[in-house]
Amino acid sequence: MNGDVDRLIKEGLVPMKKRAVESFGRNHPHIMALFKSFFGGQKNRVGIRVTENGKTVGEYTIHMEGTDITEVEDGVLSSELHHPLGIVRPYAVIERSALERMLADEENIASDPVGALRKYLPDLTLKFM
Repeated sequence: MNGDVDRLIKEGLVPMKKRAVESFGRNHPHIMALFKSFFGGQKNRVGIRVTENGKTVGEYTIHMEGTDITEVEDGVLSSELHHPLGIVRPYAVIERSALERMLADEENIASDPVGALRKYLPDLTLKFM
């Protein structure tokens, strides 16, 4: 896959997600406790496809235990989220330029993850395997 996109995901998005989750936990401890109880002890995978001008330039599987990222696989798109009614396999599709804008806006995302999520939702397409 594309080395620049790999760096955007592994060295940009993953650490930013960790900081945003920490910030969310400090600002909303009760909601974070719900997330941790819901996802605690579960191993889930989240898929991300990065595109450039509509063409796939990278596919990633983010492995999670609870709310923590444990591994990022590049070149693989494999999603599996466990919930009380079964398993769903959603993955996100995002243009590289939108990903770069998100990473440049890290301070806003870390300080207000919910507000930032609303700002970037139009840049994300959610699909199912």
